[in-house]
Amino acid sequence: MAEHEHRRRHGHEADGDTVTHAAVGPPTSSPGQLIARGALTLLLLALIGWLLFKNIGNVEDVADALKSVSREDAILLVILTLVWQLLVGSQLAATVPGLRMPRAMVAVESASAVSNVVPGPSGTATRLMILRSWGFYTDDFARSWLFTSTLTNFTVLAMPAVAIVLVAINHDVESGVVILGLVGLAISIAGAAAVIAILRSVRFARWFGAKVGAIVRWATGLRGRTPSTQDFVESTLDFRVSIGQTWRERGVRVSLAVLGTYWSQGVIFGLSMRAVGLDSEVLPAAAIAVVYTVVRLLTIVNFTPGGVGVTEALYTTALLAATNGADQSQIVAGVVLFRGLTYIGPILLGAGALLIWRFRKRWRVRAPREPEGKAAVGSVLAGREPPTGGG
Repeated sequence: MAEHEHRRRHGHEADGDTVTHAAVGPPTSSPGQLIARGALTLLLLALIGWLLFKNIGNVEDVADALKSVSREDAILLVILTLVWQLLVGSQLAATVPGLRMPRAMVAVESASAVSNVVPGPSGTATRLMILRSWGFYTDDFARSWLFTSTLTNFTVLAMPAVAIVLVAINHDVESGVVILGLVGLAISIAGAAAVIAILRSVRFARWFGAKVGAIVRWATGLRGRTPSTQDFVESTLDFRVSIGQTWRERGVRVSLAVLGTYWSQGVIFGLSMRAVGLDSEVLPAAAIAVVYTVVRLLTIVNFTPGGVGVTEALYTTALLAATNGADQSQIVAGVVLFRGLTYIGPILLGAGALLIWRFRKRWRVRAPREPEGKAAVGSVLAGREPPTGGG
């Protein structure tokens, strides 16, 4: 779809909305605060790496296990990491009309890099900022973010139960792990039921939007009118219409991309364990699947940028439990290798993507004017201040 057609299709002149704003609000944190938080994150990463090497396994053994990774395995893991990131980019490209893969990759890599370093919804805010700089509307961003994050969360919540059922056929599974998987599945089913209810009932969609708006306004301490609870209601109604259209047109494609993203990262996790010498006798594939899906569920909400620290600790603890405490150094090496690819990798790719966005000026256009309510809701979703004045 050409850029002109995209703007005409998503313009608001024809639907009676009052166009009052040209941009979303500023970030909720100052640049100095973001820099300080980023520096603290890097220090935390260094501290956690030191603790892992110091307290779990022998440092020299961990280093030897990392050195033992063959060139073939290293190349395969890098290729899989790139495929994983391409699948992430394809989700954005499929859900934002008019956005091609090259720019989608720049947006998602930039967002990944920022979210892995700066606390808060920094990656989401970065994605919105970049899309706005290319002439896309805030509701383009919001629709894409809601659609893909909903599918992703359904996947993360449901997959532990699937993995546990498959493993339980031939192996004993701890009752606590089974309960965790079933809880995740129940939440996933409840979420799916809510989305279906939104699509089937305008009345429920209005009620749901009002409740979400009230919760978000309370949680973010909003005291002004914008975004009002009614703005959230209107956004939910817009979401109801657009998500139905998106599902009909690209639902299967996006779903496959979400599943591919989830399991490609799982394959990277499994191959990282094998690459450092943990064979199937020590760590069966079934155990790898359960550990991966359960830890993904436990880290569905990150309390640190990119889950740094918490994720490494959970993976290490779960793998040690799966191997009865054996091969500690190799387990630490496998976790370090996996997180190096999936945490550090996007930071490096994102640094290049941010440079492309910064200097590829011919992609830049003036941010389009849009209704105040939609801009305000999108701003809050992305962790930015709502607009406060006309544009």
